[in-house]
Formats: sequence, structure tokens, C-alpha cells
Amino acid sequence: MTNHVIGIIGAGPASLYAAEKLSKAGHEVVILNRDIKHGGLAEFGIYPNKYKMKIGLRKVFHKILSHPNVHYYGDVLVSESGDFTLEELSELGFAAIVVAVGAQGTKWLGLPGEQTHGVWHAKDLVYHYNNLPPFSEMKFDIGQRACVVGLGNVALDIVHWLVCERKIEEVTLVARRGPGERAYTDKEMKIVAGALDFEAIGAEFESIRSQVESMGQNPDEFLDELKKQAEAELECETPTKLKIRYLRSPAEIVGTTRVEGLLCDVMELQDRGETVGVKRTENQEVLPCDTVVFAIGDSIEPSIGLPLSEDAKTFATLQEPWDEYPERERYRVRDPKTGQALGNVFVVGWARKASDGLVGKARLDATQGCDEILAFLDGKFGDEIASKSVDEIKSAIETRERELQKTLIRYEEILQLEEIERKKAQELGLEEFKFSHRKDILNAIEGES
Repeated sequence: MTNHVIGIIGAGPASLYAAEKLSKAGHEVVILNRDIKHGGLAEFGIYPNKYKMKIGLRKVFHKILSHPNVHYYGDVLVSESGDFTLEELSELGFAAIVVAVGAQGTKWLGLPGEQTHGVWHAKDLVYHYNNLPPFSEMKFDIGQRACVVGLGNVALDIVHWLVCERKIEEVTLVARRGPGERAYTDKEMKIVAGALDFEAIGAEFESIRSQVESMGQNPDEFLDELKKQAEAELECETPTKLKIRYLRSPAEIVGTTRVEGLLCDVMELQDRGETVGVKRTENQEVLPCDTVVFAIGDSIEPSIGLPLSEDAKTFATLQEPWDEYPERERYRVRDPKTGQALGNVFVVGWARKASDGLVGKARLDATQGCDEILAFLDGKFGDEIASKSVDEIKSAIETRERELQKTLIRYEEILQLEEIERKKAQELGLEEFKFSHRKDILNAIEGES
């Protein structure tokens, strides 16, 4: 077997699990990561109190990055206006390029007033409290009455932060569907349920009781579940009252210079046979608030320069089945105009399908994507495969580094940075410490390297 050099853009779970499989197959892997540190959402998307989970993932990722066939460059942006364009990377001589940048875009509803001061996206706040520059350097003006749109685990992470860190007066979860269609896990609700305002929650359930019952569901069971979850002690003392409004679909942000309310369409449960859906009614309601946070998922970031699929929600990949795994979706990028493969570029993880699953799903997607990549490298699709040596490619990257007059971050420097942060945590008596400013991170690295 001929050993090749594969370029991977991104360093989150999908990227690193792809690097593991490709390097174990004998190939060289060069990782180019936008952020200084690796880990992606596994490092910067998990709530800080899930420290043990992060520790376990970090050990796995360090093992992958320490493989002699894996070469890491951090703080390098690949985009149409970045340090490298995708076209420029293709010219470096990689046998294949794997785009594993995650879902870097933010999903919005396109509502009137979304640009009003006091409207935020959950991802920006998650990055902020997880100390990822530049988000950690930003100031987010959070008021005293927040509406969090969404009813999944990310929405509850935002609630957790608002309840225990910002300790504002009131948080209202705004759900388009009913309590039976919630997306969060009981474990996540248990963390924040101690802040639930059961006087308001009880009234809410009474207002939707007949609709819920008409779907064959028992509203009292849902309410009892919330009360049971609220028995768990909150990790903090807080004045925050947590409310939930079901069957409310945001229609407009109310306010001029600052958010004053969230205008919602009132929804109605609809029996769709095996599932419960919703339909819009003619009624509307304004929920008073001074802050709105959208926790409705993420989207791909088109600025990387890949062609989009027909619905513009994903990057375009081959549509015809692969004989070896005909049931799988394809990972190789296609030209929408011709329907044919677009060079040697592949997408895996959330870059292929945004907000689809957690770390385990990212690993599965990366593994399956690598099956197709390895088949490509073995010439099973009829392509002529050639790549320059890893030394030639690294030399070209480092030439661009000098041209940019910036220092890209190597894996050895990440290890140095983490050791500095570990010592800092010990000095401060903290479980964990992270520098939150880019300047401090670079100064720490330069001081040790």
C-alpha cells in the first residue's frame, strides 16, 4: 500500500477520529485548526461542570495527536478570506482533503428584529463561558428577563449559565411544541429544575391540558416529572425563576433600541398519526423580556468555499450510492453543476450534517467517512492518486506562515500551554483554569517555547 498525506481542516471530534483512523492505516495526516487549541465542541461546547467528561475526551485526543503520523497546526484559518483558501490547500499536494470544521455557522429564523440589541445566539454564549477567544473576550449584555428559544440540551446549558452564573431575575424557555415533544434529556433538566417556578408552570400546564390530552398524553405525568427533577438541589443559590411556555413560535423581536419582548405565534398540537405535530393558529402573544437567546441548532459555514447542496443547508456530496456500502450517505464533495466528484475533497461530522448527534455520532461519521476516503486512496473509484511528501507539504505551510508574519501553533506548544494552565489552576485552588484572552494564551506559549 502507498502511504499518502491527507489534510484535515478542523480539530474537533470528527477531525480527530478521522486522523486516528487514517494515521493507523499508515498515512500521514496534517491538521489545520482555526482555534489555537484542539477539541472543538468537545472542549468548548460542553458545560464547564462536566469536567470528568472533558478529562476523558482530552486523554483520547492527546493520544491521537501524539501519533508520529499526525502533524498539528493551530491558529490557522481556512476560508475564502483566511490564511489559506481551499484552493491553495489543494495546491500543496495533499492526496485528499477532509473538511471537518463542524457547524461553524449560526442558525437563525430570519425574524424581524433579530438584530436588536439583546438578541444572542446560544453558540456565542457557550463559547464565551467556555473561554474560547474571541468569544471569551466579548461582553454580552444580558438583562434581567431572558427568553431562551428551544427545548434541547443546549437551551438548558444556557439556562444553567443564566441561573447560576448571571443569576438574573427570570428565564423563560420558549418551546414551539408541547411537553411530550421536548428534546432535552432528564439528566440536563435535573440540573436546573430547582429554579422552576411551579406556580407559573402549573398554570401553563392547565392552559394546554385539553390539547395534550387530545393527543393521548397525560399532562400530569409531565408536570410530576418536572417536580421530581426539581427535588435535586441546585448547585448554586440564585433568585432566578425558571418558566416554560409551550406551543409558542417566535414571530418577531419587539423593541427599538433594546429588546422589549418576544412576539410569538400561538401553536396548536396536531395528530399526525405516529407523531405529534403543531400548526399555527391566528393568535399571537408577546412574552415580556429584555434578552432573547436562540438555542435552535447550528448551520454550516459556507465561507470555507465548498459548493452547497440544492437546499443550501449542507455541502454538496455525491448522490449515487457506493457499492460497498449502498445504505450510507456519501462523503465526497460533488460539483452541483456536473454531479461529478469535485477533486479530492471530503466532508465528515457536523460539516457534513450540522448539529447531528454528539461526540459518539461524530466518531461514527468520521469512521464511515474514512472508509470512503481509504477506498479513494486505494484507487477503488478509478482516480489517479498522488501526493507530495509530508516534509514538502509542511515546508509549504511554514513558508506561508512566514509570509503571514504569524506563528502557527504546534502540538508541543499545546502541551506546554496546558501545563501552564494546570499549574495556574493549582495556584488558584481551582479544578480547572483556562486563559480567556488570546494575548494571554500566546504570551504563555511564547514564554515557554
